[in-house]
Amino acid sequence: MRFFGLLVIICLTATLQGQSFKGNISHGKTSFNYQIELAKIEGKTRAFFSSMAMNAFEIPCQNTTYDNGSLNFYVISDFYTYEYKFLPYNRNFKGQLKVYSNETEQLLNTFETELTPDNITESELIEKQELIFVSNNLKLHGTLWKPKNPIKKGLFYVTSSQGNDRSGTNAEAQYFADLGYTVFNYDKRGTGKSEGDWQSATIEELCADDINALEFFSKISSLPLSEIGIKGSSQGGIKIPYILSKVPDLGFGVSISCPGGTILESDLNHWKNLNYDLLGKANIDRALNVQKAGYDYLAGNISYESLLTIKNENGKENWLKHIWIPEEGVQKDYKLNFSGLPYFEKITQPILVIQGLSDEIIPMDSYKTIEKVISKSNSNNYKVITLKNTSHSMTSVNNEFPYFELLTPEYLTVITNWLKVIEAR
Repeated sequence: MRFFGLLVIICLTATLQGQSFKGNISHGKTSFNYQIELAKIEGKTRAFFSSMAMNAFEIPCQNTTYDNGSLNFYVISDFYTYEYKFLPYNRNFKGQLKVYSNETEQLLNTFETELTPDNITESELIEKQELIFVSNNLKLHGTLWKPKNPIKKGLFYVTSSQGNDRSGTNAEAQYFADLGYTVFNYDKRGTGKSEGDWQSATIEELCADDINALEFFSKISSLPLSEIGIKGSSQGGIKIPYILSKVPDLGFGVSISCPGGTILESDLNHWKNLNYDLLGKANIDRALNVQKAGYDYLAGNISYESLLTIKNENGKENWLKHIWIPEEGVQKDYKLNFSGLPYFEKITQPILVIQGLSDEIIPMDSYKTIEKVISKSNSNNYKVITLKNTSHSMTSVNNEFPYFELLTPEYLTVITNWLKVIEAR
């Protein structure tokens, strides 16, 4: 778990060099802003979409055309396709956004929108550096975000679950860099441009990468660890207390959507919420017991024979077809057994814990369990906050405006206000 040094530094400007525009989408009581950057790449105009409200940063648009003053492009998400069509209007663009279902290709709604020039000067741009460092013999890729008006504080993004790379934290990285924080995020081993395999790694091994990255960040930014805080969400959130306890010199931690138990318990809770209506109250407990056996085998807690015994005891049940039973030779995932609770009690630094009350993944009482444990620690400043109508990913549960996953407005405000208190200490 040692820092091995810098291999490559490539300096890049934080935003693309081209024309920049700002727009707004409104419906009922909901409204959000977005930005479009146009850039010439290999002789063709490309459009890039950003919106802090949607946690999006320079997302490449599809089928961009910019002919005779008209501008057209698509933005595609997991569930929807957003078709933007604009015509010149004075110095602006006026047009429509049409939202289609990816599943049915049906037009769901149309919104009027307008683009106006966003005259950002080069002096206002955040500088980014693409970096490569080595951790446990693996080359890992990251980004250093350098603010124009630094406050000599650092924020480091702990990596999260599955195959997620650093792009998921880019929008927030820019947000906090705008506030003066020097920020670092990177691709977890086996994601993005980084070498390695995250699936076979333990939580402790992934945390070792985070700690090596922190040492690297501290060195290249010339910020002591005491002026650097760490932030993580979901699996990243569960790693926050572990890293704080292992690196007591760190300044603070922010843990988002952290389960109050093991990852296995969180995954099982998510499965129950997804399948409750399908299986019904009469069957859910027995089905949950079988699914737990499947997860326990994946986590290395029981033998395959024990899993088959539990499965065969319910072999005649119709609901069994909805249970995931892993293959006997499946690669074990020991991360499922990890819990952050023992480490919350060991921390000494300030920590902020946030949970959405519409989170269907982690157990509902997680924040209560975590707060009870932190109260036994020597943390000199801790706060546990819940946000109403907020999902696991900190998006607002809004049935009035369902086509856009928007961050709950209070989310970044709560963090920013808490950080101001920490800075003042």
